[in-house]
Amino acid sequence: MKKLVRAQAGVRLERIEHLAARQKRESFFRLTTHRNTPARMIIDEAEAQRAFAREVTASLEDEVVKGLIKRGVLDN
Repeated sequence: MKKLVRAQAGVRLERIEHLAARQKRESFFRLTTHRNTPARMIIDEAEAQRAFAREVTASLEDEVVKGLIKRGVLDN
């Protein structure tokens, strides 16, 4: 199951939950961006929130992302 936690400037932070061995529920966070960087998988929620904030800051400085925001393709 995927749940959007936060989204800004083309950056998405999602919580991914699944059943692991013996029906134990496990979760992690996936951070994606429109910048030319691969998606990141993060276990710790606090670290995921910090990584989200850093990536939003970097995205707002990226010329491609700024162009997408200016054209209305992405929300700021």
